Amino acid sequence: MERSVHFRAIVVRHTNYEEADRFITFLTPYQGRVSALAKGVRKMNSRKAGHLQPFTYVDVQLSKGRGASWLVTQVSTIEAYPEILASLDKTVRTSCVLELADRFSLEGVENVRLFQLTLDTLRRIAVFQDVVPVQRYFDMQLLSVTGYQPQLFECVRCHKKIQPEDQYLHYGMGGVLCPDCGEITTGSKKISMKTLKYFRYYQMHSFPEAAAAGWPLDIRMESENLLTGYQSYLLERKTNSQKFLEQM
Repeated sequence: MERSVHFRAIVVRHTNYEEADRFITFLTPYQGRVSALAKGVRKMNSRKAGHLQPFTYVDVQLSKGRGASWLVTQVSTIEAYPEILASLDKTVRTSCVLELADRFSLEGVENVRLFQLTLDTLRRIAVFQDVVPVQRYFDMQLLSVTGYQPQLFECVRCHKKIQPEDQYLHYGMGGVLCPDCGEITTGSKKISMKTLKYFRYYQMHSFPEAAAAGWPLDIRMESENLLTGYQSYLLERKTNSQKFLEQM
């Protein structure tokens, strides 16, 4: 077993431990989710504390302690995003992004696409004034890179091509149902054709193309409810960040 590892990572979250320590959760491209103990990081004179805040892209070295836990031995900031922390809306939406990345990642399992998507999303939230399109693009691509991409072009029950009209979405079946199948299938949720159109576009196009299309105000509530519902179904509960966002 390696006694020391070095990588670039995103600080996803931290948890206080004992009087002066914290467990830090990192998202990495090749080791997936990694947790490590940062000793003394809550002390006033800690040099590591500023580098181990959530929303930070860091260069970190870990070593094995006496037990099974990794210890943070060195860390430096590559990128910080003060624009995110300056806005409550950006802070909460970034928390949603990082909590989802955390929950959909696996410890020790490589997922370069998930890491890059999350890093790109942090950078975009920092610079975009309207961050809803950024968050929605992350939501749609997250499902793709983790193997849960919904079927949006044909009915998942009868396999007929979806027509330009309002449809149904079924979380358990992993995609859209035509009106005939949706009306007789327990658990189906109505989805307007406009919302479905944007789901499809964001699923199939690059971010610059998606950002140019925007995310219309009249579908924001419906789309957020449907995506949150799908994510909650896959994770078996709603994320804490999403609960807080809904209370705002």
